Amino acid sequence: MTSPTRPSASRIVRDDPWRPDPGFAELYASLPDATDLWPWKDLALEARQPVLYLGIGAGRLAVPLHEAGVALVGVDSHPGMLESLRRRLPDTELIQSRIEDLDLGRRFHLVIVPSNILCLVERLRSAANHLADDGSLAFELTNPYWLQAGASHGVRVQSFDGNGARFQIDYTLADGRVITQHAEIPLVWPDEVENWLATGAGLRLGRMFGPQDAELASSPSFYVVASRS
Repeated sequence: MTSPTRPSASRIVRDDPWRPDPGFAELYASLPDATDLWPWKDLALEARQPVLYLGIGAGRLAVPLHEAGVALVGVDSHPGMLESLRRRLPDTELIQSRIEDLDLGRRFHLVIVPSNILCLVERLRSAANHLADDGSLAFELTNPYWLQAGASHGVRVQSFDGNGARFQIDYTLADGRVITQHAEIPLVWPDEVENWLATGAGLRLGRMFGPQDAELASSPSFYVVASRS
């Protein structure tokens, strides 16, 4: 699998919940807020509030959701992410914790995870433990088929064996700097999601879909909505 050359002026950051990288928080705090809130806004406005947001980050999606009328409880393991977000959403409840260690002692009608961080069974179980009996867990996963095909411009797949992948993603900031995120993840294949949910956390698959107007197999990510069995 051939990969494009990484820009020479780039700085590499990592998402590491055990040893938080300050540069990772700085990167996400510098990115513009999301303008496409699908499917999270639709799901959240249909749910009882507040919505539990795992991996809330620096707020590029959380702030627009808040402005759209969604009440959030946010969780992130990175202190720098939460420090940035507290300045933007001072009245929102924010908790610093790794997902696998989380125990809020309450359940939510909707838990959202708009990134690939539920790719570990321990995190999936923790998210399920915070789900109300009639609630839904909605999350996003990186699409293995997309990585297997070589991903896209700005994403370099360094290794891929079907069970996991290492890759790098380039972000060009408004000031011209290029920051590269290094990612190393286990893979959850769409074909295996239903069994993975059931055996990993006792959840039932409700829906699985790709982005609007995109084929699932060629999309960088896909979405899963699950509930208690």
